[in-house]
Amino acid sequence: MAVAEDKLSAERTFGVATDEAIISLINAAHDRVVFIGPGLSESVASAIGARMESPESPKLSITVILDSDPEVFRLGLGTIEGLQRVSDYASLNLLELRCQPGVRVGVIVADERMMVYAPVPLLVEAGSTSAEKPNALLLTGPSATTVASAAGAAGETLPQAAEIGGQAMTPKMIETANDDLKISPVQPFNLCRQARVFSSKIQFVEFSVERYQTTQKTVRIPAHLMGLDGDLEERWRTSLRVLDEGAASVEIEVCSGNGKKSAKVNVSPKYLDNERKRIQEKYLISVTGMGAVMFTRDQSAFDSEVKAFERLLTSYHEALTEKLKTSLDGIVAQVVQRLLPSVKTRLPAAYTRRGPPADDDLKQMLTYDISRAISVGSLIKPPKVTKIYKGISYQSVRSKDFLSRLEDGFRKANVPPSQTRDIFDETSAALKADEW
Repeated sequence: MAVAEDKLSAERTFGVATDEAIISLINAAHDRVVFIGPGLSESVASAIGARMESPESPKLSITVILDSDPEVFRLGLGTIEGLQRVSDYASLNLLELRCQPGVRVGVIVADERMMVYAPVPLLVEAGSTSAEKPNALLLTGPSATTVASAAGAAGETLPQAAEIGGQAMTPKMIETANDDLKISPVQPFNLCRQARVFSSKIQFVEFSVERYQTTQKTVRIPAHLMGLDGDLEERWRTSLRVLDEGAASVEIEVCSGNGKKSAKVNVSPKYLDNERKRIQEKYLISVTGMGAVMFTRDQSAFDSEVKAFERLLTSYHEALTEKLKTSLDGIVAQVVQRLLPSVKTRLPAAYTRRGPPADDDLKQMLTYDISRAISVGSLIKPPKVTKIYKGISYQSVRSKDFLSRLEDGFRKANVPPSQTRDIFDETSAALKADEW
């Protein structure tokens, strides 16, 4: 690739380490590029990657030393995307990235030219673009070779024996940083104001499941049929108690969630209740008189299990609905056959408003009334899952009563003491611009 026009003024010793200035140095190099810093942007990573893949790359020595600490990205000293991008370029071009934990100085060596700069944490400030507000020194001569040698980039010093960057930046390090940022992601803060911010590693959770206990469901018979027979109401209720545990059980496919294939399982209200209890006991910690709490780190796994449980409830409801459509038709027919003689003898007023009905009409009227009383819709409703997260308030943490109940809940749930330390934190943090 053609060497880009040098954007750095040779007349100045003090300058500003903008991405444009750093990229200009990288593009101007003929023999050697050394990049040292806590992190880098995607544009700088792309510039380094382009030099790795340029026709001159076999003649160009490239050394990159970075820090993989996720705090680098939260502070805005670089981006995780930039680290991943330069790592991908290095892997494709068989170059080894190197790591220096805790490095907080920035250095660019391009042949005999060098920029030493103070990386700007974008969390705190936007960074200067004016030469009148410098954050970098621009040097030339032997000092560049001295720094390159200390970084193991001069040829006579092996990386393992260098003063800095003695260990490889492995894909596992980058993966660990990515995982950490998923739990506590980078925030687009501009620290022009500070506030005391309270954070908690636990949260309240309201979790409930309704309308799946079908064996407890009862229906009311039509009021105008109540007087047909002295024990009619009780006999109808007895007929409706076919929804015992066996009648309310259906065979459906259930996925284990452990990578195993789904298997057919006999699902009943008791089975569903046991599954609900299992999820609650696995994730929720009861706090007497205050509800239940959960570690925030478990929220993703909890959400996944609740979604799987909701799918199970839906499958159960659909299968039971189909089963009851067949069985309730038979129940209705049996009740009609049993009650029809009594109805003929003592017709309800509602049946005689337009004259005495014929036998077939009477049977249809009675079938209609009984069907409405013991229809599938009257016996089962779609199950309902409620899941609401609520943060722990600062006032609660100041309450000795709350902390005592919480500690008691942890003990009863067998939570290891090591996991309950530092669950609350109060620190200075930046406010977003729209919170000023």
